[in-house]
Amino acid sequence: MTNTRPDNYQWIALFAITLSVFTTVTDFSGITVALPTIAREHDLSLPAASWVILASTLTIIAVLVPAASLSDKLGRKNSYTLGLIMFAVGAIGVALSPSFGLLIAARIFQSAGIGIVQTNSYAMVATVFPDDQRGKGIGAYTSTVGLAGIAGPIIGGVVVDFYGWRSFFLITATLAVIATIAAVRLIDASRVNSERRNTEGPGFDWIGAFLSAAMLSVLIAAINTGSRVGWSSPWIIAAFPIGCLLLGLFIWREFSIERPMLDLRVFANAAYSFSMATRFLGFSSGSGWRFMMPFYLQEVRGFQPSEVGFLVFSSAVGMAIFSYVSGSLSDRYGTRRWVVLGLVVVVAASIYYATLDTGSSIPLLVAVLFISGMALGIWEVPNTTSAMDAGDESVMNTTGALVNVTRNAGNITSIAISSSIVTGVLVARGFEPDIALVGEDTTGAMATAFLDGARYVYIVLAIGGVAGVLTAWRVTTRRRGGSD
Repeated sequence: MTNTRPDNYQWIALFAITLSVFTTVTDFSGITVALPTIAREHDLSLPAASWVILASTLTIIAVLVPAASLSDKLGRKNSYTLGLIMFAVGAIGVALSPSFGLLIAARIFQSAGIGIVQTNSYAMVATVFPDDQRGKGIGAYTSTVGLAGIAGPIIGGVVVDFYGWRSFFLITATLAVIATIAAVRLIDASRVNSERRNTEGPGFDWIGAFLSAAMLSVLIAAINTGSRVGWSSPWIIAAFPIGCLLLGLFIWREFSIERPMLDLRVFANAAYSFSMATRFLGFSSGSGWRFMMPFYLQEVRGFQPSEVGFLVFSSAVGMAIFSYVSGSLSDRYGTRRWVVLGLVVVVAASIYYATLDTGSSIPLLVAVLFISGMALGIWEVPNTTSAMDAGDESVMNTTGALVNVTRNAGNITSIAISSSIVTGVLVARGFEPDIALVGEDTTGAMATAFLDGARYVYIVLAIGGVAGVLTAWRVTTRRRGGSD
């Protein structure tokens, strides 16, 4: 996979691409601050409120691989621009939605656009950067994710406080329009498209796409609602074997057709398989706290949304700084050591979060949030670089899709487990699973139950992080200038 373009066009393309990632990540990071307010307005339980994020993430997962096929047919630039337009339209729909059901529907449409953008973004960055600078390019891209993570909570918190949560989505829609104009004007289709995969023959594997989306939806819904409706519920009992059956049918389907949605033979490469396992475990262990922290700060500690935004942004600062640093380091010295180091820090941070109570030091919490972001920046970029290096340029769309599928699958699993555990503890102690009631309980008993549930969450996340360290240790990849 060789790229020797000398005219520095890669930085022009990167600027346009990072505008889109800034927009989509600002949306995702900002909505976590707005979520408690949305839950209060619509009188939602914690599992119900979590579906604002879960439905979005499930949609992105379902769209990512089909988006790779769409990109092969339309070209990366056209497909990418279409995704940005869908995002803008969906964001406006969320802002104008009169009910929670319509909010979720608009969010799903918006998230389909995010999936299309994500698939093409990594592929375009990996295509325009020379091989020996790919880590630097992905590091700069991921640093933008960190900057958006800074902007999202701050913008979201201030806007929610002064103008209401709906205004936040009007802002992200405006950002998407700007990103679309930049894409049209600055991205050179002939350069970012590179080699196009042959699209003749059988069409896209819609059956495989349906089976994978159905499998994930069934399993995540069961995990997310089991603690609320009871694990002995017939629906919950049936959901897990149904999910496993759908998984089996998906695997059989993908191995039995000429052009599968997902070529599972790629996992015969042990290094690639361990890299993807590390990615899933890393995001599973490192995402739960981002979902839980706004509820802890707003409902247990009594901070306003705008204050929450300023408190949690330190994690994005750490990510923004160390993403670029780790990208350059992985180009020179290889990837494995940085992935292991970052995940070890993730585990240590989870252990600290498990000690939080109603009197925990806020300055210390902000410092650990910075360290959590730093850890994500240290391990994610080398992990992404090694994954993108695994395939040749003709299948870069699919490789980028799989990288994003794994990340989103880890995120959604972490959120579902976190919501389920906390809800289970609240219900077991006789409380309604309505997170808005935590701040209204003057006895403090509900806050104690929430904190106990959160403690169990962080212990589980720490165990997942340890598993990620073990799989990362098995990944051996070579980079120019160094090896693992």
